[in-house]
Amino acid sequence: DDRWILLRLDLAIREVTDALASYNFATAVQTLYRFFWSEYCDWYVELAKVQLQHGSAAAQRATRRTLVRVLETMLRLAHPIIPFITEELWQKVAPLAGKQGASIMLAPYPQPQPEKIDIAAEQDIAFIKELVGACRNLRGEMNLSPALKIPALATGDAATLQRAFPYLKALARLSEASVVEQLPDNDAPVQIVGECRLMLQVEVDRDAERARI
Repeated sequence: DDRWILLRLDLAIREVTDALASYNFATAVQTLYRFFWSEYCDWYVELAKVQLQHGSAAAQRATRRTLVRVLETMLRLAHPIIPFITEELWQKVAPLAGKQGASIMLAPYPQPQPEKIDIAAEQDIAFIKELVGACRNLRGEMNLSPALKIPALATGDAATLQRAFPYLKALARLSEASVVEQLPDNDAPVQIVGECRLMLQVEVDRDAERARI
């Protein structure tokens, strides 16, 4: 997840820089908004919570460092658009990120770093996001309360799924998740993500489910 957000940050820097160079301010703002809310807040912060709760001491340090460094870079990236709020926040965030200076106006503007691009991390997080979406769809289909934690079963590559399960349990409100060779035949709805088949372990009212379908 740390490598993924650095990749997404690098792409955002490229897009915003190109948009400002061509005076396409609407695209610059849309890119900033999408990265900050949809990728950093909606996904990375939630993924980081899993790492901070269950990762090793080294992984936790890396995640805390990535959280603050990406935030500090985002403030410099957004400064031409929202200068006053970025200045105020940067004064608080910069020291945490190991940055010094009298003002964000004197700090260097972010530059793309091709070495941060990690296609494998992009693919891993894309798979996790699809699994989370599949679980949420199943919960919606079965009218399950968001507060209810339930177990899930999945078929597919065990190693890949085991890496995804800690995130899936946190983001999809699962009590546990297990890899099985074959899903039980109990009429429960199933979601397919790539080579993976996913099912929530809940008692199914067959007549109600048949009527819904």
